[in-house]
Amino acid sequence: MFEIIQAAITAAAALALFVLAGITLAGSAVALAVTTPLFVIFSPILVPATVATALLATGFTASGSIGAMAITVFMWLFKKITGKNPPKIPFLTPKNPTTEGGKKEDKKKEKKDK
Repeated sequence: MFEIIQAAITAAAALALFVLAGITLAGSAVALAVTTPLFVIFSPILVPATVATALLATGFTASGSIGAMAITVFMWLFKKITGKNPPKIPFLTPKNPTTEGGKKEDKKKEKKDK
């Protein structure tokens, strides 16, 4: 029963997101049609500004991606050197079912395998 309710809620959320995507697409198309004459008139100013904005956005995206990769590498290095996991954030990090609160049968199987 829970799976049916979960599927219904998920389908409703997906439908709502599709509706929002459609509204956004329609609004963007209308805005583009209205502003196209302005783009043609002001193109000597807008083209360099667009290029500069695109370069800045690319730089910020690259900076964030490289920073995220650096954090990932440092976390891997921490695990490798210390042989343990980094500190866990309460209520954000999922628990490992085999070590904390796992089924007794699973723990018995692990003991038998050793």
